[in-house]
Amino acid sequence: MEPEKRIIDEPSFLIREAARGALKGKLPLVTIAAAIYMLCLTLPVLVVEQITGLWGFWERATDDYLAMMSNNPTPASIYEWAGSYGEQGGLSLATWLYLILIPGPLTLGLSAVWLRIIRGHQVFADMVMSGFGNFLRAFLLHLIRTFFMALWAILFVIPGFIAYYRYSLAFFLLVDNPDMSPIVAINLSKYYMRGNKGSRFYLDLTFIGWFIIAGIALSLIGGLAADIIAAAVYEPTFFINQLVMSILGAFILAPVFAYRGVAAAEYYHRVICRDPRGFEDPLQLPETR
Repeated sequence: MEPEKRIIDEPSFLIREAARGALKGKLPLVTIAAAIYMLCLTLPVLVVEQITGLWGFWERATDDYLAMMSNNPTPASIYEWAGSYGEQGGLSLATWLYLILIPGPLTLGLSAVWLRIIRGHQVFADMVMSGFGNFLRAFLLHLIRTFFMALWAILFVIPGFIAYYRYSLAFFLLVDNPDMSPIVAINLSKYYMRGNKGSRFYLDLTFIGWFIIAGIALSLIGGLAADIIAAAVYEPTFFINQLVMSILGAFILAPVFAYRGVAAAEYYHRVICRDPRGFEDPLQLPETR
C-alpha cells in the first residue's frame, strides 16, 4: 500500500509564511548552521589546493593571460596559452575524495536542522555535523542521487533539473527514517514528488529576489574587503582573496539559504500529510515554542 501523499496547490507565500514563523527568533542560529555547512564544503578545499599549488598555478596562468592580451594577442598565442595551462589545472585527488565523502553527511545534518526548526524543537548550530552519525547511508544517498542527476543531465539540462526536484525529499526522508535504504529514500522521494515538482520549483523561484540581493551585498562587501586586503597586504595572493570571499559568501548567503531550507522542510511536511507539530523530539530537548 502506497503512503498517503498530497499534491501541493496552495500559494507559495503560505509556505514561506510558515517558514518565517518557525524562524522567528532563530535566524542567527540557523545562519550559523548554514554558514558552517557552506564553509565545510569550501575552506578545506581551498586549503588543500593551496598546499598542492593549484591556486598558485591559476594565478600564474591568469597573469600570463593578461600579459598576452595586453601585447596584441593573436589566435595562435591564445591557443598556445590554452595548450600550456588548460590540462594542468585540475583538482587534487584529496579534494575529489573530500567532495565525494563529505557532502552527504553534511546535507543530512543540515536537513535535520531544517526539520527541527519547522517542528519547533531545540536546535544547535553544530547539529549540522549530526549526519556523520549515519555516515554510510548519507554518503551512499548523496552518491546515488548525484549519479542519477548527472545521468539525466547528460541528456540535457532540463532532465537534470527535473531529476534534482524528483529526489529533493530524499534527505528529509532519511532524517525521519535513519534505517532506510538510500535506494528506498530515492524511490520514495520520486513517489512523493510525482505531480509536485512544478510547485516545488516555483517555491524555489520565489527566493530568487533574495539571492540576488544577497549576491549584490556580497559583491559590494567583497569589493570593499579586496581593497582593504590590497592596502594591508603587498600583492595579496589568489588564495587569500578566495579565502576571504568564501567566508564572506558563507555568512552573507546563509540567511537566505536557511530561509529556503526551512521552507523546503515545510513543503516536505505538506507533501507527506504530516503536521510538523506532531513529531516528537527524539533527543527529548525542551521545545522552543
